[in-house]
Amino acid sequence: MGFIKKNLVFCVFVLICVLVFGVGVFFAMSEAGKVKKSQRTFETSKNQLNSLLYANPAPTTANVEAAEQNVAKLIAALGAIRENLQRGSGLTTSSDGVSVMAGLQQFIFEHQKIVEAHENSEGIPAPILIPEEFGFGFEQYVDQTPPIEDSAKIAILDKQRQIVTYLVTQLIQSDPRSIDAIQREILEIEGESGFMIDDVVSARVPGAIDTMAYSLSFSGYTSSLRSFLNSLSKFDLPIVVRSISVERPSGSETVVSPGSGNNLDELFGIFGNDDSVESEMPQETQMPVIEENISNFTVVVEFIEVVLPDASNEELSDPA
Repeated sequence: MGFIKKNLVFCVFVLICVLVFGVGVFFAMSEAGKVKKSQRTFETSKNQLNSLLYANPAPTTANVEAAEQNVAKLIAALGAIRENLQRGSGLTTSSDGVSVMAGLQQFIFEHQKIVEAHENSEGIPAPILIPEEFGFGFEQYVDQTPPIEDSAKIAILDKQRQIVTYLVTQLIQSDPRSIDAIQREILEIEGESGFMIDDVVSARVPGAIDTMAYSLSFSGYTSSLRSFLNSLSKFDLPIVVRSISVERPSGSETVVSPGSGNNLDELFGIFGNDDSVESEMPQETQMPVIEENISNFTVVVEFIEVVLPDASNEELSDPA
């Protein structure tokens, strides 16, 4: 203590130097840590850059421009697909349960009378046979039923009625001998699925393409089937034929046309040489043409709707 008192100024100076030295050591260590962290960041960035430079394709200006051109082509292709699938007339539906149910019963009643009074292309009376209490796919509504409360389900039922009206109109104009059954997917009644299309042949893609499937069974000559399919190929509504099955009559009077094979294109002559259509037809449905005999036909079709949002094109063209 005596030394400090005698040399107070010197001791204070030494103490200040020690404090300055300590502070200097602290800052030096801190800066060294920052330097090491910066070095690690630099090495990481360098490795990422090398990875990008050696990537295939590398993000060069030429490759970026090529990628942008490819995206533009994909957007154009998507637009063409959308336009193709949305061809034909659109449908306007109602969610008014009373009017929809009234329209459905009117459809059933009117078409029961239409098939009864049907005349063939030559103007000769040719009533089309239908089962008793036939509802053209809406047998649940042949008798008076209370309206459905769910407005969304009512709109679906109204859409199905419009689609079936179109299908039945085309089928009647093809002069079948009978309409034996029309099946649809029952979407408005909980726990009752009705007709279900095979996923293998369906065009349905969740979140992109929605469909409603129908099965129409009728009897007649091959010309009736050909006329019906030709009318659907006009695409007045976005309806696609998914499968065709033919039940041939049995007995000695069955006539098979000479040279007929197992190709539906050759049988009905409506699809041209489109291999894509042929590939969609199950092999077991490809049968020889039956001439001058009544055959039983079952045609499965799908009504197609694109459900992709319109904004998807913008999202593809502007990734940011």
